[in-house]
Amino acid sequence: MRKIQIIGMILLIAISGLLLAVEKAQPYQPDTGDSALDESLLLVNKTVSQKPGKKAARKLIQYTQRLAMDYQIPEYRVEELFNIYEFSAADALMSVSIADVSGQPLKNVAGLYFNNKKAGWKSVLKQLMILPGSKVYEQIKKDAAAEY
Repeated sequence: MRKIQIIGMILLIAISGLLLAVEKAQPYQPDTGDSALDESLLLVNKTVSQKPGKKAARKLIQYTQRLAMDYQIPEYRVEELFNIYEFSAADALMSVSIADVSGQPLKNVAGLYFNNKKAGWKSVLKQLMILPGSKVYEQIKKDAAAEY
């Protein structure tokens, strides 16, 4: 069990460096179709992501732990969002929030976004029939706003 935790931490450190390199190459655009939600997600990424190093890795680990605790899911599921899907902090938040409030499995939500990144979160929300103004949509917005 301890080996798995160490390997997970090493992977998170490596992914945090990779995420930062990708962020610099092309700026993150959540494209939710809602400017307030987009701003919240951009702020989440700015708050969690920094220059590569121990501090950034520690912040990402803490963020991973907090998402797992807040949404009552195993930590390794959140780590998968970073390690397998290579999501940003904001994408991980959107995935767990949407899964939580919609009742969809996390892997389904993450897979939808992974396969439709170019279309943005707006496309995923539409496919899951989560409409602006609905209770589910408003909760997702609250979740994003609460993260920074």
